[in-house]
Amino acid sequence: MSVSTQEVDRLAELSQEGKKIVGEELEILGRVHARLGREAAAKPEQIEDLDAQMIELRDAIAEAKEEDVASLVDQMHQVAALSRTRGQGRDIPIDPKSPYFGHLRLREAKTRRVRDVLVGKHTLLDDGDGVTIVDWRNAPVSRLYYRYEEEDEYEEEFDERSLEGDILIRRSLAVMNGDLRRVSAPQGTFVSDRQGSWRDAVGAAKPTLAGGVGTAHRVRKGQLGVHSDDDAPRADKHLQEITALIDREQFTLITQPDSGIVLIQGGAGSGKTTVALHRVAYLAYQDPRRFAPTKMLVVVFNEALVEYIKHVIPSLGVEGVGVTTYRRWSTQLLRRLGLRIPLYHMDGTPDAVSRFKKHPVVLKMIDDLVAEQLSNAEEDLRRRVGERSGGGAVIEMWRKHRSMPPVTRVERTLEWLKGARDLPPGTRAAAETGLRGIRAEIRDVCDDWLELMTNGEALRAALTEHTGDAFNDNEIATIVRWCAAKAELDVEPEEEDDDDEVEEELRGRGEHHGKKGKAASKRAPRRGSVGLDPEDDAILLRLLQVKRGGIFVGGRRFEYEHIVIDEAQDLCPLEVRVLLDCVSDGKSVTIAGDRAQKMIFDNGFSDWPQLLADAGLPHVAIQPLKISYRSTRQIMALSQRILGPLHDGSDPLIARDGAPVSFFEFTETGEAVAFLAEALRSLIQREPTASVALITRYPQQADIYFESLRIAEVPKLRRVGRQNFTFTAGIDVTDIRQVKGLEFDYVVVLDPTAQNFPDALESRHLLHIALTRAAHQLWLTCAGTPSKLLPEELILQSGEL
Repeated sequence: MSVSTQEVDRLAELSQEGKKIVGEELEILGRVHARLGREAAAKPEQIEDLDAQMIELRDAIAEAKEEDVASLVDQMHQVAALSRTRGQGRDIPIDPKSPYFGHLRLREAKTRRVRDVLVGKHTLLDDGDGVTIVDWRNAPVSRLYYRYEEEDEYEEEFDERSLEGDILIRRSLAVMNGDLRRVSAPQGTFVSDRQGSWRDAVGAAKPTLAGGVGTAHRVRKGQLGVHSDDDAPRADKHLQEITALIDREQFTLITQPDSGIVLIQGGAGSGKTTVALHRVAYLAYQDPRRFAPTKMLVVVFNEALVEYIKHVIPSLGVEGVGVTTYRRWSTQLLRRLGLRIPLYHMDGTPDAVSRFKKHPVVLKMIDDLVAEQLSNAEEDLRRRVGERSGGGAVIEMWRKHRSMPPVTRVERTLEWLKGARDLPPGTRAAAETGLRGIRAEIRDVCDDWLELMTNGEALRAALTEHTGDAFNDNEIATIVRWCAAKAELDVEPEEEDDDDEVEEELRGRGEHHGKKGKAASKRAPRRGSVGLDPEDDAILLRLLQVKRGGIFVGGRRFEYEHIVIDEAQDLCPLEVRVLLDCVSDGKSVTIAGDRAQKMIFDNGFSDWPQLLADAGLPHVAIQPLKISYRSTRQIMALSQRILGPLHDGSDPLIARDGAPVSFFEFTETGEAVAFLAEALRSLIQREPTASVALITRYPQQADIYFESLRIAEVPKLRRVGRQNFTFTAGIDVTDIRQVKGLEFDYVVVLDPTAQNFPDALESRHLLHIALTRAAHQLWLTCAGTPSKLLPEELILQSGEL
C-alpha cells in the first residue's frame, strides 16, 4: 500500500530522511487499518480464538521448514502467554484508534529473514499480510523493543530457545484516534499537527535528560547560566558542601539569639531546612554546655528525612543530635511514662475522627476540663472545711498556689498542711482527705482522656460551639460514636497513694522504684478490638503537660534546650504545642515550613498566624526565604502555575536558569515505558552518578512502572515504598508521599492525569511537591487525559515550556 498524494503533500516540510521514515510508518499503519477493517467487516463480533490458533501453530511447526520454525515458535509463545494471562483462551480486539506504539524490524541471524514487529497492548498475529502486533506485557519478542537500540545485535533466551539477530529499525510512535502523530527514531523526531502536516522536531533527534550531575554542577548562589564541566560528580547524594554557599538572609536567621522562636517560611528549595540545621550547629558552637547535642532535637516529616538529616548534621560538626518524626518520638515517650492505658494504635480511624483530634478545639477542651476540675476541687474543699475553724486558711493557701500546674498546686497545699500544726485536727483531717481525693482525680490523665473522648454530650457541645462548620451533623455523630467505644479500653486501676510519695509528686511523679515500676510492669499492651488512635498520643502528652507543668521521666522534667520543627505545616497545633512545651524556659526553637507544601490535609493548618495563635505563640514574626536554590527558573515557574490561588503573587521568582520543562503525551502506559526505558538507559550511561526520581501519584502505579522498567533492563533501578532511600546514584521509582523534603538531579512525574490530579487544592499541593523535587531537569509523561492543572500551552506543545 503506497502513500497517497494528499499524504505526500503533508510530508513536504520534512527532511528527506523524515519523508522516508514517516512515509514508511504511514504505509504500515495503513496495512494495519486495512487488516482491522477486513476483520471487522467479515466478523463484526469476532474475538480471536487463541486455543484454535495454538493447535494450528503446533501443526504448522510439525510441517515447517527449519528456517521457519523460530518464527512459528515465537508466535506460539505469544499466543500461550495471552491465553495464560486472560484465562479464557480468547483475545479482545485491537483498538483501531491506538493499535500500537512501537516498531521493530528484525533480521534473524540464521535465516537472514527480515520481519516487522509492532508493539502494542494486545496481540494480532500475522495472517500473511506481514502485520504482527505483540503485547508489550507478555510477548517474549517485546523484550527486544525495551532492551535494545537500533543497529544492536540481539541475543535472548526464551524457554531454552535462543533468538539471535539484528535490530534494523527501532522506532517509537504515537497513534491517536487512528492517526499517526509522532515518530521518534535515532535519525530524528517527526511530529504531525492536528491538520496532519508533518515537520521535523526542533532540537535533538529525541529528548534526552541532560544538564546535571556528570556534565555540570550546582552554580554558585546568585549566578545564572550553565554549570562548569570540570566539576567531579558526586555519587553520594546525602549532602553537597553547602556551608560556603549560605547567603546573607540565611546567615541572619542562623545566627538569631539563642532564646526565642524563629519561624522560617520558605518555598521548595529555598534552604529553610539548611538554615535550621546550620542553626543547630551554630548554637552548639556558641554555647556547647547548654546546647549539647543530647539536649537538642530535630523533628522531621518522614523516615526518609530522618535518614537524610542523620547524615547532614555530622557533616556540620555536630554529633549525637536526635533526629526523629513526631509520631516515633511521641510513641516512644509515652511508653517510657508507664501509663495505665494500653498503648497500641488501631487502624481504620474515620477521617472525621482524625480531623477532630487534630483540631485546635481539643486544646480548648483540655483547658476547659482542667479548669472545671480545679473549680470543682475548690468547691469540694470549701464544702469540707469552709465552716470549720481554720478552714479559711486552707482555702487561702489553695488559692495562693493557683499559678502553679494543678498537680503541683495540690502537692504544695498538702505540704503546707503537714506543717500547719495550729490547724484544728478535724479541719486538718478533712482538708487532707479532700486534697488526696483531688490529687487522685487531677493527676490521672488516663481518666481525663477517657472523659474527654467518651462524654458524648460534652463532645457534641464543644464541636458545635467551637468548630463552626468544620464538621457536619453526620461527622459529629461518627466522632461521638467512635470515641464512645474507647470506654471499652482495658485500663489498669489506679493504686492508692502513700504519704511518702508527696516529695516524688513534687518532682513530677517520675519513674521511681515503688508504685510506678509495678504499674509499668502490669501495663503490657493488650491488643483487642479497641485501642488508641494515632492522634491520641498528643492528647495524652498535652494532658500531662497541662496538669503537671511538663512531662517528667525519672523524677526530672523531660525537656530540650533547642528543638527544630521541620515541615511544621504538616503538624497539627496540638502536636506543635506539645513540642514547644518540651523546651526549657529559654524557648529556643526553630520552626521551618512552607504553606505550599502541605502533605497532610486534615490537621487544621491554614496559615502560619493561625497555627502560631493556636499553639500559644501569637506574636512570633515570620521570616521569609524567597530565593530558590534547588530548582531552576523553568521548574519554579511551572510549579507556581500549578499552585494557582495558593501562590503569593507578590513573591518574586528568583532562581537560576536551566533546561526547559518537557511534557510527553502517550496513548497508554506501554508506550511511556518504552520511551522512558530508552531515555533512562542513555542517561545512566552518560551520567552514571545522576540521581533520578520517577514519581507517581499512588504506590500501586509506582509498582507497575517499576516492574515494567525492570523487565526493560533499566540499570540502577530501585523501588522505594517505605522511605527507604539510599541517597546514592540511581533511579528511584516511588510515589509523592515518599519524596517530601528530598531532591534529585532529575525528576519524571508519571501520569499527571485528570484522574490522578483533579482540579482541587490537595492536587495543587501534591503536584507542586512532586515538581519541585527536581534540581536540574523536569519531565512529565502522561498516558491519559492531562490534568487541568497543567498549563494548556505545555500540553499543546507536547514538548517544552
